[in-house]
Amino acid sequence: MSSSASSEPLHVALLADGVYPYRLGGIQRHTRMLALHFAKAGVQVTLLHSADTPELRSRAEALDDFPAEARSRIRSLVVVPPKAGRYPGHYLNDCRAYSRLLLDRYREEKVGADFVYAQGLTGIAFGVARRKGATDLPPVGVNQHGYEMFQPVADLRSWLEQFVLRGQVVALDRSADVVFTFPRRIREIVKRRCRVPADRLVEVPNAIDSSWIVADRPAPTAKRRFLFIGRHERRKGVPELLEAIAPLRAPEVEFHFVGPIPEPLRLKRDDVVYHGTVTDTATLQGILDSSDVLLCPSFAEGMPTVVLEAMARGLAVIATDVGATAEWVDADNGVLLPRPDVGALRGAIERFIAMPAAGLHRLQLASIAKARTCTWDLVTAKTIAAIQSFRDPVPA
Repeated sequence: MSSSASSEPLHVALLADGVYPYRLGGIQRHTRMLALHFAKAGVQVTLLHSADTPELRSRAEALDDFPAEARSRIRSLVVVPPKAGRYPGHYLNDCRAYSRLLLDRYREEKVGADFVYAQGLTGIAFGVARRKGATDLPPVGVNQHGYEMFQPVADLRSWLEQFVLRGQVVALDRSADVVFTFPRRIREIVKRRCRVPADRLVEVPNAIDSSWIVADRPAPTAKRRFLFIGRHERRKGVPELLEAIAPLRAPEVEFHFVGPIPEPLRLKRDDVVYHGTVTDTATLQGILDSSDVLLCPSFAEGMPTVVLEAMARGLAVIATDVGATAEWVDADNGVLLPRPDVGALRGAIERFIAMPAAGLHRLQLASIAKARTCTWDLVTAKTIAAIQSFRDPVPA
């Protein structure tokens, strides 16, 4: 029975291709926080997800990195992902196959949720089943985050890889009962390119857990530490960033990279530090706290978690004006570049190197103030309200 007709708590099936820290990435971090804050708000969550190795799948099944109080409200169902194809366009077929696995598991386990919240392309099979008249599924909401396939790309190969996804992305949005969308350019993509009616759109920004937000930040020292955090994807602008910083050498300047930057790309210098992949929250926060400025020179983004996490720790930001980044970054707390142009990026970095400590400190404190307006408690409440309004009874 649907909880809309009973006193039982709201039950949401949350679909994802993985959850942080068992899989890395912005959507995976978003899924983790959404599950935790659904549970905190009293929602019963069935989490259908995956991981790449048997060891990680075992950990993901147990949610061993989640707080005990959250695990009591989250049921974790892990599926083995399909073997990745090797032919052109395989990614889309892999996504379809994975979504079918999630739907099969949903039915086998008789999940019976009040609402399905699907991250990325995980809801494909659910949308198809709903269109075919399935009566055992509740309303489906999708959040496709960045819509990179409709944003600028770095090269022809990236364009071809993204182009093949457009039709499926549009079909999924149009089949959903509700589309959760980030603000600004992302919302415009959903409205104009995916042609989703306004009455099925719910604008919900990304968010930060309030525990990440520092109360204050000491004024910066004479040393300037710049930080990049991200996976090695072409759209992240790593080659442009490395080219921009190559000629910038000074005793009081350091560049730090968190993420799997391939060895052949690395600048072999003492002032460029590579931390590798960091999954421990305290370690990541420590790196952020010792940095001054975040660098986010992406060609395409949704509403990047890494920017909000950096703001919450009091970093100024240099970012490109893509996705919904402009919702957070402006002249008050950083520099917003039109595109990841090497010269413009280098110029922005040089501006921060020369900036007096007091001026940089004002930008850093503005970042903290902005982060306080985007907490997960606020975003979760809005998401739950939207789910409640789109729910309908599922036949017993």
